[in-house]
Amino acid sequence: MNNILLYLEIFFARIIDVSIGSVRTIYLVKQKNFIACILAFIEIVIWFLVAKEALTGNSNIFVIISYAGGYATGTYLGGLINKYLVHGNFTILIITEKAKEIYTELKENNFGVSEIVLDDQKSIILIEIKKRTLKKAKKIINKLDRKAFVIVNESLDVENGYII
Repeated sequence: MNNILLYLEIFFARIIDVSIGSVRTIYLVKQKNFIACILAFIEIVIWFLVAKEALTGNSNIFVIISYAGGYATGTYLGGLINKYLVHGNFTILIITEKAKEIYTELKENNFGVSEIVLDDQKSIILIEIKKRTLKKAKKIINKLDRKAFVIVNESLDVENGYII
């Protein structure tokens, strides 16, 4: 019974520390260093306690599987946390021959839109959006021009204008 509790402890602690590590990395990229620092401290305290337990206890295949399984599950969970809880902005760049239609539809859906007209009957449409509205914007773009060249980048800093 004690061994099963050890395996579960290792498994769930690794899920927590790896998930925290994933979120910490996101905050570092977003230059939120203080939050990342606090998360790093918590992550390493948990990791140290688990590694100590795994290496000094009765190491066997179940300890290894618990450790690796917790790491893998934590990686997956960290991705879900990023997807649903960490907020951010995206810049979408659209190169298309159907700029008028896309521009109009995006404006009608309250997106802040800028257009740069190019020489070869194409335009670049630029929009800045919140992460939660990405699917809606992509749906509009794909509905009007499946051949549009679309680039989506995460924005580090945005000033002026408005974003929905």
